[in-house]
Amino acid sequence: MIRFEHVSKTYPNGTVALSDVGFSVAAGTIHAICGENGAGKSTLMKILSGLELPSAGSISINGEPVRPDSPRAAAALGIGMVHQHFSLIGSLTVTENILLGQEPRRGPFVDRAKARARVLDLAARYSLDVDPDAKLATLSVAAQQKVEILKALSRDTRILILDEPTAVLSPPETEELFRRLVALRESGLTILFISHKLKEVRALAQQVTTLRAGRVSGDAPMSAISDDEIARLVMGEAGTSAIVRPEPQSAEARITVRGLTLRARDANDRLDAIDLAIRPGEILGIAGVDGSGQRGLVKVLTGACQPDAGMIAWDGKSVAGANTGALRRRGLAHLPADRFRDGGSRRLTLTENALAGAHRNYRFGPLLKPRAMIETTRGIIDRFAVRCPGPLAPLGALSGGNAQKIIAAREFGSNPRFLIVDQPTRGIDVAAANFIQDQIVALARSGCAVLLLSADLDELLRLSTRIVVLYAGRIVASLPNDPELTPARLGPFMLGLEVAA
Repeated sequence: MIRFEHVSKTYPNGTVALSDVGFSVAAGTIHAICGENGAGKSTLMKILSGLELPSAGSISINGEPVRPDSPRAAAALGIGMVHQHFSLIGSLTVTENILLGQEPRRGPFVDRAKARARVLDLAARYSLDVDPDAKLATLSVAAQQKVEILKALSRDTRILILDEPTAVLSPPETEELFRRLVALRESGLTILFISHKLKEVRALAQQVTTLRAGRVSGDAPMSAISDDEIARLVMGEAGTSAIVRPEPQSAEARITVRGLTLRARDANDRLDAIDLAIRPGEILGIAGVDGSGQRGLVKVLTGACQPDAGMIAWDGKSVAGANTGALRRRGLAHLPADRFRDGGSRRLTLTENALAGAHRNYRFGPLLKPRAMIETTRGIIDRFAVRCPGPLAPLGALSGGNAQKIIAAREFGSNPRFLIVDQPTRGIDVAAANFIQDQIVALARSGCAVLLLSADLDELLRLSTRIVVLYAGRIVASLPNDPELTPARLGPFMLGLEVAA
């Protein structure tokens, strides 16, 4: 179906993203592409989907040479892409998002009835149930992903590219997505599946290609390669670091929450009488299907909004009415789920993003000391192994995983007393995930109280001292993290089928 031959990409600043990449993708298969952050996976897919042009090399589809020079040209070739960071517009309806740029017309006007009918037909054809009239901003992340997939399939797509599609999904939502992808493959679609999660690659793909430093390091049928071999081809080494979970250092809570209630307009953010206590040195994990109140909890604890009822205290003292700035001065650090929307600015440099909030330490009278700031950022880049052109590059020039490292370095380096980490390793490679997890544990051991939110249950079980499960804005279970606690045990609580006594 697809053949890449000697594909290379070098940017004007000299960064080599791809070098002599060549492999083939069989028709009607799910073909996985694995690699560390910055290995070139997304760049290669951007070239195939018309978002980038190669510096050298060629692509053919069904034996015919092609050169998609725009997303519209790629769509005409039957190529659709679902990005890790959705390309949707929150103020538009589901129908408007799916058919944006290809709306049916009646004279000079959009034929809204026909557009709606087309979306319903598309949803039925691919068994992706959506409300065509819903505003995109009101939907859960999983529902938005359905919209993104339908948008990609709306132009007679033959090749579907999925970039980290499970990064924003809970385990039940992931299983549902996998069933859809298998059905799409069986219907004749060819699927390119980018993922860092070897379990997912093993469950779905028939073939896997690994990239390292912009080159193909391996290409094999899944039946002929082990997970350890894939990890070695991706990272140059196999395995993950062993983590010993930290233990609370005090019986007294650093953070106390009592009766916390939030009557948010969005039902997914609502909270109902939440009680929590997090001690210094403890990592409290929060599990739950997306939209169970996690976002509302983070908003309240970071001072982004005020609760309708309840109490929040730090070391026994109320912080009622404190905004984000006041809480950060007390020692709050927050690694947000969306690294670009909430964590940093794409247009600002790595130095400006890495030292935001700490810039006052680099003042000389009314002026800043840029040379010292740049040198500090170079140290961060080295310590966190950030693949980038340099400290003056814009954050938007980095892959999602490398951008996450910069934001994590800023938050972890603030010596926090209370750290909120929301999906800390979403969409990043195994080596980077291990490093960030090690940093979280090290902060807990230093006496920081940590609240960990993650859709990855393996990550929660690996790091957390205790795990609290949210369902529909309520705590339905609070469980010690002992050997008997497994993803299967958490599942019924997350789906609201069971409530702990």
